[in-house]
Amino acid sequence: MLGEAGELLGDTVGELVPPEARAHLLNAQRELLLAATLTLEHHLSQRQRQPGEGADSPRRRRTPRPVKVELE
Repeated sequence: MLGEAGELLGDTVGELVPPEARAHLLNAQRELLLAATLTLEHHLSQRQRQPGEGADSPRRRRTPRPVKVELE
């Protein structure tokens, strides 16, 4: 049902919006869906953690902190 609504909206937007703006909107939609998916996966993985496996647990895999990249 959600796919059908997106398709209908896409057809309507296609008639009203210039091609450059359409490409931008599709990229924004893709990024939004990716962010929602990653957020959902993160929350589900937090629920699957066993009791007693808190943030200080040695069993938890530690990942390095992201490095700040300076842009010019």
